[in-house]
Amino acid sequence: MAFFRKGLLFQKLLHQEWKRGILRAWSGELSVSLVRWGMASTRLHLFLTFSYFRRAGKQAMHLLYIDGSGTVKNPNETYFVLAGVAVFERQIYHIIKQIDEFVRDLNLEDSESAELHASDMASGKARPWKTMRRSRRLEIIKRALDILSGTHRSVRLFAVAVHKQAVAPQDPVEYAFEEIRNRFDLRLRRKWVEEKHRGPVVMDKSHYENTSQNLAQGFRESGTRWGKLRNLAEVRLFVDSRMSRIIQLADLAAWATWRRYEQGDTSYFDRIVSRFDSEGGVIHGLVHYKPRDQQCLCPACMSRFTPWETSHDDL
Repeated sequence: MAFFRKGLLFQKLLHQEWKRGILRAWSGELSVSLVRWGMASTRLHLFLTFSYFRRAGKQAMHLLYIDGSGTVKNPNETYFVLAGVAVFERQIYHIIKQIDEFVRDLNLEDSESAELHASDMASGKARPWKTMRRSRRLEIIKRALDILSGTHRSVRLFAVAVHKQAVAPQDPVEYAFEEIRNRFDLRLRRKWVEEKHRGPVVMDKSHYENTSQNLAQGFRESGTRWGKLRNLAEVRLFVDSRMSRIIQLADLAAWATWRRYEQGDTSYFDRIVSRFDSEGGVIHGLVHYKPRDQQCLCPACMSRFTPWETSHDDL
């Protein structure tokens, strides 16, 4: 009940901000697992509104949910991948509802707390996946990716696959984070023609909070390699991945992309490749950063006509 009380308190504080006239306009996700009442268990999704100073004109919000795959310090792995799911604010509820129903239909021992974490599902080392046959676990990953692929057309995917040695000594997480924020910002800029769009970033608290805070400070002071990011909102939301279904979808997308580049397994990646942000035949939402002399026929590299986008010389 502690989580529930905190949620109500937060809503009260937000209501006070609303009364002061500074509150505006995007729905963030906070999932709170309630205590069991007898045999029943409920997951409550609170769609909270975050502070934002309203400017002239209509404001629309797209949220970018980010998670990663691969271990930076593991010398046996070549790639680190950061992936993001960009969701228009009005689609959040529908996606969460769809994933919750999908997990519930799996008849797991505790479907309410079951996390769709790809590495745990693939390895079977964590509950509730450890008692399940590997073939079924992998099939569930594919079905979840199919749900992601079948979401509303406004949902866009982003991913940055970083060859760790190609960016050394730079931190591949920092490189990927800067790149994915830039790609998301470019997406919002293209939407700017019709109406004003803003994009908060939502990340797994346990993995990326410190990195994000440090990078955000640097971006404010000196910008990115491409200059200032014009459309990203200052708000950054950090959530426990166990409590966010859309962060879990970002994890699945990251893992599928990592499998494609690390192990050459396209069976998962191919299910979502059509949802990466693209325009004019170029896949802007997928970036493959590799050594300059490495030839590649992946969708990201093949869709581009300018080799500098994946060149080591561009650092």
